[in-house]
Amino acid sequence: MSVLDKSQYSYLTEKQSFFFRIWKIIFYYYCKAVFFVYTPVKVFGRNNIPNEPSIFCSNHNSHMDVALIAHAARKSFNHFGMLAAVDYWFDSSIKRVLTNLIMNLIPISRKSENRTDAISFDETVALCNSFMELDKRNLIIFPEGSRGKPNVMKSFRKGAARFSLALNKPIVPMYIDGSSNSWPKGKIFMRPCKITINILEPIDPNDYISNQNDNVLNAKQLTKSLEEKIMNESKKHINE
Repeated sequence: MSVLDKSQYSYLTEKQSFFFRIWKIIFYYYCKAVFFVYTPVKVFGRNNIPNEPSIFCSNHNSHMDVALIAHAARKSFNHFGMLAAVDYWFDSSIKRVLTNLIMNLIPISRKSENRTDAISFDETVALCNSFMELDKRNLIIFPEGSRGKPNVMKSFRKGAARFSLALNKPIVPMYIDGSSNSWPKGKIFMRPCKITINILEPIDPNDYISNQNDNVLNAKQLTKSLEEKIMNESKKHINE
């Protein structure tokens, strides 16, 4: 059976029920209210967002970064999906229902996975493609992998580049400044703080497809370009 035909993933391949869609919209507007009143957010470069399904990538210092990306793109959480470990987030129907109230999680297996419920990279790509083609939905991938320290950017992993090349979807680089001050790692509550988001020019994966069809090299070069774009923007803000 194709992964696209499995009922547990139908929320990714078909239009979701009103119940799940309305909760994502409610949470989206709650976040917008927070970003207007409590943590004022300024967004620059919205004209750089392509009118097609894209992969949004930014630095990652806070739990609020996903909501900030949605706010910057002016799209509710119905329009975004995130990759999540199949062995943790998909091991029970309760977890799937609770997380689906806010975010669309797309299963991916860790490299060390050796389980009956493991999912291949190609299957994750197929789910991503089906998800994105419905209503021009998007992915959010943090190239650093996990939250880092304020003003310290970790080396980027090749995941975002691999999916961009496999899906033939552009990457939208973004730099978020201030979220680490508002809700830093290890803190329970947010605190008021000004936040700035810069949306940079998109990266076309076709510019990184070589004649040798070397997928590893292509992903490495695309990742380097993405890292340089966001890193250069970070240096501008630090200098300011």
